Amino acid sequence: MTLGTAVLMLALALIGIVLAHKYLRKKRAAYIFCVVLLVLLMLACTVYIGLALIFVDAIRNQPPAP
Repeated sequence: MTLGTAVLMLALALIGIVLAHKYLRKKRAAYIFCVVLLVLLMLACTVYIGLALIFVDAIRNQPPAP
């Protein structure tokens, strides 16, 4: 997965939470299931983006090879 795909998935998950709040308010079980699933997706994307940024920074700042 590319970094751009992870950012897009993060944004779509956030939009999904907003839409679930708007349309699934009366169906409590479906609302909770969707929100939990989307929050887990957001957490996974955030960890992926953070690790990618850490690894890219590590590659940029490594000492030159002898």
